[in-house]
Amino acid sequence: MSDLTHILYTVISLTVSFIFLMIIKKKVKEDKTKWLIIKIFAVTTVALHYSSIYVSFFETGNAIVENTMLLPIYPCNVMMWLLLIVAFMKNKSSKLFKVLLDALFYIGLGGGLIGIVFNENYMNNPNLLDYDILKGLLSHSTMILGILCLFVFDFMRIRVNNVIGVIIGFIILLIDGIFVISIFNAFNLDAPNAMYLLELPFPKYPFINTFTIGITSI
Repeated sequence: MSDLTHILYTVISLTVSFIFLMIIKKKVKEDKTKWLIIKIFAVTTVALHYSSIYVSFFETGNAIVENTMLLPIYPCNVMMWLLLIVAFMKNKSSKLFKVLLDALFYIGLGGGLIGIVFNENYMNNPNLLDYDILKGLLSHSTMILGILCLFVFDFMRIRVNNVIGVIIGFIILLIDGIFVISIFNAFNLDAPNAMYLLELPFPKYPFINTFTIGITSI
């Protein structure tokens, strides 16, 4: 974490999340309502991710579209969409749903926490008054809440065979990273550090990289 403001955001975010989860665990009983809450967090996460387009347009008259809004470049970009897919999937008894759910829970939760605690954008610009920085942290917080709701509501159960979904999820991330880098190279564009395959995500923390994250998740 970068500074006191970052630490306070992290502590407050986790505390509020814990209190909220305890309340809904006791109060919400119907599956329909449970899935509605998860859907709200999923949609909110995506909305926050793209909200800076409108903020920049109404502030400057120009809409700034980041490359992560066009392609899923980082793990949390994939997990954000995966949360939305899981939330709105109709057949929640299928093997596909279970695999996606397991991948989302472990990789999404781990990636979301890393995205808050070691937020690269905040470290480069430690200013919560900058909307791009703030919405990045908030979108990670809402994604984590949506994922934890799956566990709190007993839709996700921790079992040994969860590892299958995690392995498949990790493979999906690797394929996505290779695809993104390849398509940038094909159009002679500077390839981003998709799925952190080109460079370490946090040079100060070399023990955090694509493969250690994947192995740890598995």
